[in-house]
Amino acid sequence: MLVLLLSFTPFCFAETGVVPRGIFLATHQPLSGPAQEFSDIGKSAQAYFEYVNDQGGIHGRSIYLKIVDDQLNPEMASQSISELTVKNDVFAVFSSVGSKTHQAVYPLLKQQGMPSFFVGSNLPEWTQPVRANVFGFMPTADTEARVLGKYLSGKHAGAELIIWYAEKPVYLRAVNALTNNLFGVSAKLLPGKSGRLTAEWELINERQPDLLIALGNFGDLMDFLKASPNLNIPVFTGHALADSRLPEWLSAVVSAHVRVLTAYPLNVETEHPGKKLHQQVLNEYAPRLNSSRWTLYGHAVAELMIEVLKRSGRNLTRQKAVIAAENINQWQGKLLPPVSLDSRNHLALTSFRVSQILPGRVNHLSDWIDGR
Repeated sequence: MLVLLLSFTPFCFAETGVVPRGIFLATHQPLSGPAQEFSDIGKSAQAYFEYVNDQGGIHGRSIYLKIVDDQLNPEMASQSISELTVKNDVFAVFSSVGSKTHQAVYPLLKQQGMPSFFVGSNLPEWTQPVRANVFGFMPTADTEARVLGKYLSGKHAGAELIIWYAEKPVYLRAVNALTNNLFGVSAKLLPGKSGRLTAEWELINERQPDLLIALGNFGDLMDFLKASPNLNIPVFTGHALADSRLPEWLSAVVSAHVRVLTAYPLNVETEHPGKKLHQQVLNEYAPRLNSSRWTLYGHAVAELMIEVLKRSGRNLTRQKAVIAAENINQWQGKLLPPVSLDSRNHLALTSFRVSQILPGRVNHLSDWIDGR
């Protein structure tokens, strides 16, 4: 009887993509093509998983991550993930990169009941309203706007500011979130229109505000700031420009006036304990990978995935992993800010610091501010 019971033990963990000594995850990322820089996210996450595996894994299981190349092309993403899940047992999709690519993949994942943990997309549709089995990682524009509103209300009461925003629906919603969290601050709106940056800066200089807020994606913000004729007031913006290379991208005068939202440490913060661990992991498990914003992102999101798997217990199922993720409260890893997830919030990055990026260093101007 004892022999019989032992022979059936593996079947106690008969969940797709889970075996007695392994957990199999998949992700789609641009390993090739013009956006291949983003694939360092998956490569870095894979290196961190290997590091964890060498420490004994999670409840005795190693984590294996299969990265498929989609070149940031929705059709390629859909085909690659479809072929992978048909031919292989996959527990969950993890940290897939791209809004349109993951939209193409999502119907298949939903049909198979496969969780999608920590999507690399800032589309609010992934988490607003909450979707079963889907968790976002990157902040939405609304979340960033609430953080900025809370900070400015506390630090710059009585100030007059202009809110410049890219004239797109997502940023118009962000403006509403921002103004709803501004107290004691006078704000005027300036919608950014294509081809009118010079005229917009002339209007800003004419009004002479104390502060300026800029809302947009990376391209919108870079075009706006590079058009600045003579920036001499603080400009507050979101997470898109949170990169150590910012002083190289902009003039020294402009970059010194920009304030961004930061989550995980930047590449220049070499004395940060999490950054030291990150460099150690890369040196040992991915020596050809240079530390960057994207490798730090990959390590950070992998830490969060490991925490979910730890909390899910030895008898791992997809449902238990989702429940475990929904019960993370004020958890902080080596790299991440405090993370809180529940059944009403599936977005991981909601807490940020307001920071100033200077050549070779970063000044953090606030503690963590939660934008939920």
